[in-house]
Amino acid sequence: MGENLVLVLLLALPALTGGLLCLFYRHVHLRPEPVRWPLVLLGNLLLVAFLLCGIALAGEVYFRFLYNSTDSLLFSKVSQRWFKRYYQWNGANLRDNLEYSLRIAPGKRRISFVGDSFTVGHGVKNVEDRFANRLRREHPEWEIHVLAMLGFNTGDEVDYLAGWLPKGYQLDEVVLVYCLNDIGDLIPEETAAIHQANAEAKRGGWLQKNSYLVNTLYYRWKLRRDPALKGFYDFERAAYQDGPLWEQQKQRLTVFRDLVESHGGRLAVVTFPFFHALGPNYEYGFVHKKLDAFWHGLNVPHLDLWPIYRPVPREQLIVNRYDAHPNEYAHALATPAIEKFLEEHLSPAKK
Repeated sequence: MGENLVLVLLLALPALTGGLLCLFYRHVHLRPEPVRWPLVLLGNLLLVAFLLCGIALAGEVYFRFLYNSTDSLLFSKVSQRWFKRYYQWNGANLRDNLEYSLRIAPGKRRISFVGDSFTVGHGVKNVEDRFANRLRREHPEWEIHVLAMLGFNTGDEVDYLAGWLPKGYQLDEVVLVYCLNDIGDLIPEETAAIHQANAEAKRGGWLQKNSYLVNTLYYRWKLRRDPALKGFYDFERAAYQDGPLWEQQKQRLTVFRDLVESHGGRLAVVTFPFFHALGPNYEYGFVHKKLDAFWHGLNVPHLDLWPIYRPVPREQLIVNRYDAHPNEYAHALATPAIEKFLEEHLSPAKK
């Protein structure tokens, strides 16, 4: 109701200001005496008001009916509409177009990808275009499951996988799809910023909640100007320095490895880079090296995808300038690398 009212108001305002402008012109045109500056000022104000109302209407129509994409944090109305339009859920409440069985099919190898929005394919319209589904098409002999949710971090991934096991879910090859922000829930500043942003969204004014134009512009401004949201990546880079947060993260990752192995599975890890920072001066190279050394120390196979993206311009890899998730092309580039990695490290199929 509120959205429709906004549209009606924005349709009415250009008509109203345009009508006033026509009446003003007619009045001035019929005056025999010279036009004085107050009337000139009034006419200019009416013209500006008419143009602004027209621009607002055009913006509302564009973002409501034509623009169709996401933002990184799923804050805006446009992004939430995209989510409802393109996400397909299976019976396990996971984004996929097939159902998952608890027991492994005889003679097949099960690959369970565990991860967050990168694994889900946030910003990728067709679920068949994400790397897991591409692998499934190439290897029908593999039983590929995507155990991933938006916003997951390492703590969530440990808990989520552990929740599947009492149901009788069988593990075989488990691939943790690691993103550098998986440490984020250990960072108090980041957690507080997300809670604050969500609280502000709920408290937002009537126009912010009902106008696609106002809502989109507000969140773009907020993501560019809010020091807490802008500081996410600085917090995360600092968290990987030697200290208590990195030690906690190593402990959680070890717990994940132990959980997999204690239930008959074998763990491998694929690490994605921060796409927003890709380029000659990528600041997170040291994080990739630390992760690689850590997994090597645990004897866990590790594939770092940073090298395959390094020569590609960042703009070709991300969903859009407001959403730094990997796009369809980035998923396509990752697929053969992950395929080769799995072929090298997969154990024989369970009987």
